[in-house]
Amino acid sequence: MSPTADTIYADVSEWQVPVDDGYPFRVICIRANDGTHRDLNWKVNYPWCTRRSDQGALDFFIVYFVWRPNWTQTVDTLKDLVGVPHHRMAVMIDVENWGGQITGNQSAGINAAFRSVADWLGSSARVIGYGNVNDLNRLWPDKPTGVRVVVAAYGSNPDYPGKVAHQYTNGTGFGYGTTLPDGCPPFGTCDMNSADGLNPVQFAAACGIRIETPAVALRNAEVKKAAKKRG
Repeated sequence: MSPTADTIYADVSEWQVPVDDGYPFRVICIRANDGTHRDLNWKVNYPWCTRRSDQGALDFFIVYFVWRPNWTQTVDTLKDLVGVPHHRMAVMIDVENWGGQITGNQSAGINAAFRSVADWLGSSARVIGYGNVNDLNRLWPDKPTGVRVVVAAYGSNPDYPGKVAHQYTNGTGFGYGTTLPDGCPPFGTCDMNSADGLNPVQFAAACGIRIETPAVALRNAEVKKAAKKRG
């Protein structure tokens, strides 16, 4: 796999059809909940993600929740839906103003949710953020040190501190002069993202998930075998 290959992946929820094995990419992002509303496709999408990760068809997957001021109940809903977190699952906090429903500096509540999810996963690196530049700046100006973010920007690809991926389309164009897809099977048009310059294993690592490539796995097996002989 090329070290400079971009990772393309879809971001889906109950607004799309449930996922199936026709999905063509090695990373996917699925919604768990919006506040206390449980995504209607969760019962199909989440088991599919865990199964395909265990089979090696996905390198990792991202589960996201929409942050709301009742963040305690929001995070409790996420935890109840997931149960025991899968080892190849990262969590993304969706930070948006929702047409002015959420305003002002919400850093205290977003950071509290971030810490709660990080403690649950056992790693702050496995918790990332999402939003457009304005919402990230206005609603979440005081972010945890080192947090990675997916930046939504249609028609442009702005720099942003900690940016790990770019949501480049909501399914209505905006490929910013490239051949990037506007959607994919089985969803049709949908939100699509690119982790620019990162292949799926590198993208996973940036989201706190370490994946052994076949070469690394072989080397580790040889080291363990040699250590066993010495012992």
